[in-house]
Amino acid sequence: MGRITLALALVLAPAVSSRILAQDKPTTARPYLAEVRFGDGSIVRMTLLEENLEVQTKYGKLTIPLAEVRRVEFGLHVPPEVNQQITQSIKRLASDVYKERDVASKDLIQAGHFAYPMLQKATKSGDHEVAYRAVSVIKQISERVSPELLRLRDEDVIHTAEFTVIGRITSLSLKANSPHFGDVALKLSELRTVHMKHQGGKLELIVDAGKYGSALDQWCDSGILVDAGQRLLVTSEGQVDLWPQGPGQYMALPKGYNTAGKGGQFMAGALVGRIGETGKSFFIGERYDGTINEEGKLYVQIVPSPWNNASDGQYRVRIQTDYALAAGR
Repeated sequence: MGRITLALALVLAPAVSSRILAQDKPTTARPYLAEVRFGDGSIVRMTLLEENLEVQTKYGKLTIPLAEVRRVEFGLHVPPEVNQQITQSIKRLASDVYKERDVASKDLIQAGHFAYPMLQKATKSGDHEVAYRAVSVIKQISERVSPELLRLRDEDVIHTAEFTVIGRITSLSLKANSPHFGDVALKLSELRTVHMKHQGGKLELIVDAGKYGSALDQWCDSGILVDAGQRLLVTSEGQVDLWPQGPGQYMALPKGYNTAGKGGQFMAGALVGRIGETGKSFFIGERYDGTINEEGKLYVQIVPSPWNNASDGQYRVRIQTDYALAAGR
């Protein structure tokens, strides 16, 4: 799936507002399964109980339905009380009292990566003592904290089904539920990523050979979003005429005809798929049942005939994605 800039996304906002911008906030949030990665590297499967994410961007505030979110990469969120403590400690680095300067340095080291941005600014202070101590504290923090935490950007990156939004999530926490911990408030300051695991769905569509089976670059966007780890089940039926100029002579089923199609990778007339706009093609045929390793939209195509002509006919395709199926339940 291609990425478009937020500026372009806002230009397109009227066209996608029914999907991206929440109009009415429900009183009860739908539960959304998510894989949550914390700052210490631990990963927990949880159910998010939020309905929307409020995001402040340089172009204004957006309300993004959680149903549209694919993944969130969290920037640096400093808890308000920690931010106040860091600000005071930076000021005390300039104290005339040695003990106060020493305590301030220790407090900043304790604050760890939360203090890193302010300390970087302090290294440019005109006060030699402040700059010297800031450099010393940064060195000690760098030895204790993972480089990933020190590289955290100020903004959050929210990947949606349509485009990527860069901004700051305005809340301090996300409501969630875990079978082990019950209802909890996940502090954004402790989160690194949230990867949504949408429960799956079903879809039936008609794939027309004239439109999606006459050239190698003709792919049908199923509209189904697939997560890595989800089970994908696709069944298909129908017939395609690979040479409509002589009707009925070269009829193909979804498994393909007995001659290679254009490109030579699959048999002519075969139903194939790919995940994402640049994903690797895979054979579907009359039935595909497997666990997907990539993340993105499912695209399908009927392999064109090798004779540089448009095919005729259609396949009826049924698609299902489900985590429960992937787990064998």
